[in-house]
Amino acid sequence: MREGALKMSTFITNTSEKSLKKRLKTLINQSEELKFLVGFFYFSALKELYETLKKLDEEGKLREGHIKILVGLNVDKGNYGIYETAKKLKFFNQNRLKNEFFNSLKTAFTSNELDQKEVYSQVEFFLKLLQEKKLIIKKNREPNHAKLYLFKLDRSIKEILRNLFITGSSNLTRAGLESQEEFNVEVKDYGFSEAERYFDNLWNKAIPLTEDDVQKIIEIFQRETFLREITPFVAYAYLLKVYLELHTGKTPQWELIQLLTEKGYKPFDYQLSAVSQALANCEAHGGTILADVVGLGKTIIACLVAKALGKRGIVICPPHLVGDKDSGWIKYLEDFKLWEWRVFSLGKLEYALGFVKDKQEIEVVIVDEAHRFR
Repeated sequence: MREGALKMSTFITNTSEKSLKKRLKTLINQSEELKFLVGFFYFSALKELYETLKKLDEEGKLREGHIKILVGLNVDKGNYGIYETAKKLKFFNQNRLKNEFFNSLKTAFTSNELDQKEVYSQVEFFLKLLQEKKLIIKKNREPNHAKLYLFKLDRSIKEILRNLFITGSSNLTRAGLESQEEFNVEVKDYGFSEAERYFDNLWNKAIPLTEDDVQKIIEIFQRETFLREITPFVAYAYLLKVYLELHTGKTPQWELIQLLTEKGYKPFDYQLSAVSQALANCEAHGGTILADVVGLGKTIIACLVAKALGKRGIVICPPHLVGDKDSGWIKYLEDFKLWEWRVFSLGKLEYALGFVKDKQEIEVVIVDEAHRFR
């Protein structure tokens, strides 16, 4: 049965049944020592192997130095996610290389790629392996983009099969193990000793992580990543702080309140708060949507936003809401002293377009009953 489990095609492409994740699970379960050389070490990869390693640990089969991972690169963050980077120092600086590795962990674990519920408990398990020295990580001195997975099989398996290794394109990431197409080759019958010498040579010259470094890694996860424990009160206080900071100073509150009372409108707090949010949205995104239910004064809020923006604009609304000096939008524009604004009916958009083209200073457009334009 074990022999059957170890048989597999030489090439591993992550298609059909040939996933590197499945193969690693099988080999890890049958190995007494693992040596991995990868571009960057993501917990997203060991997360995929979590159940296998946890079972081995519970059975007492993971010993000190059982898993050795040599990291060849760092990670950085770009416009479309995290990516690997190669940084070669002109002069060797061990502390700087360590700090770059620590920063890489922060980058990886403040990214959307790894921000998943199941990651949290699994990372705790791997931090435990680090503390117990069952998992040992070293940082290569020079940038190295090789991918090499060495498996030293336990004695019962060696009766059937020699030690083996896998090399190819897959990094130790979730995508590299399963979700994206890769090309790896599993070598069983030759080259293991030479591949291990290559790894060991790099390993012996690499920068080790001391107990203090491991403690720093633990502190990084606990204090500077999304794995940091946050109480409901702290989360509430943080959201409140962000909310207040977003809207502080966005609204000339006193001027708007005075304008409302002069024209006989009652200054409701919820309307003034909506004005602050709308102004923040306009500043951040170039516009906003007022979607309050009927009767809460969306027209008043829109006029207050227009006044606070201090720019000239137009209103587009259904014909029955255009109004005159005693009703509708024309009255509201006068009440809120939007003197140079114009109102256009939905059915006369070509006139509104012509007006805007002639008047270059038009910067704001209010669309009433905007759902008609879906």
